[in-house]
Amino acid sequence: MVKIAVIGTGYWGRNHVRAFNELKAEGVIDELEICEVDEKRAREFSNIYHIPYCTNYGDLLKDDSLDGVSIATPTHTHFELAKSFMEAKKDVFVEKPMTTKSEDAEKLIHIAEDKKSLLMVGHIFRHHSAVKELKKRIERGDFGRIFYLTSTRFSFREPRKDMGVMFALAIHEVDIFCYLLNKEYPLEISAQLSKFLQKDIEEVAFLVLRFENDTLGYAFESWMTPVDGKRRDLTIIGSKMSAKVDYLKPQELQLFDASIISSADGASLKAEYEGSYTVPIPYKEPLKEEMRHFVECIKSREKPLSDMYAGKRAVEMIEIAFESARENKAMKIGK
Repeated sequence: MVKIAVIGTGYWGRNHVRAFNELKAEGVIDELEICEVDEKRAREFSNIYHIPYCTNYGDLLKDDSLDGVSIATPTHTHFELAKSFMEAKKDVFVEKPMTTKSEDAEKLIHIAEDKKSLLMVGHIFRHHSAVKELKKRIERGDFGRIFYLTSTRFSFREPRKDMGVMFALAIHEVDIFCYLLNKEYPLEISAQLSKFLQKDIEEVAFLVLRFENDTLGYAFESWMTPVDGKRRDLTIIGSKMSAKVDYLKPQELQLFDASIISSADGASLKAEYEGSYTVPIPYKEPLKEEMRHFVECIKSREKPLSDMYAGKRAVEMIEIAFESARENKAMKIGK
């Protein structure tokens, strides 16, 4: 028997409820409950999905039948909620960012280790089918040497008031770049930020991450760009092959059979392009796969794909990027 509670049914939490309810229908979990301070909204979701609800998370802390919680509340509440549930010896999934301070992330890690609780962080793109296929092909050497990666997240929306694009968007890039390259950290990070509309909230960010072998990662984030619609993509350029992932299309990976060949004496270069093709991938919703993985880890006690250590490193890298923007220089990472 596995019982899960979703805490928070706002913009993203409602998707957690829907995904877990589908897993319940599949028999992956046995019971599901909602915790939402807004009783009207809690009752609404309870009626839609025919599941119980509570309005005080303290009720869940005392529930001995509860195995794990999925925290999809505002970021400033993550630390206290995750801390409370792990101290009650529950397993915890917490949405990204894990916290907005690396020292708080470190405290949560110590609690998880002490209580032997599972702590998984919501870095959803590690569970994206095309990203998984891309990583598999990188690891078997299909791309040769990786020259650089680029990622773009553009949209046009009302800016958030609780955080800017660094913690809302760029945290995905720093995590995915490291994940694909199998690195815990880059060697250095540089960042430039723009705050056009609000004093303390950046609407645009450009980051450069430098890894070993001079591999570079470029990330461009903005939620004030109306010209492309919603754009979420990742490109990887290698010595043997290149690829593009459209995050909005998890069922496909576009590959480019292209390389630049140096002559034997190194005196000339030749571009060879054999064309591109799309690899079809069976559709799996990233969020649902992420929730499924959380439940599997509860049962097996295996290390999550996006574990608490990865969550803390992502927060640290964003902190370093903020420091780079303040100091107007690249910041080396002594890890």
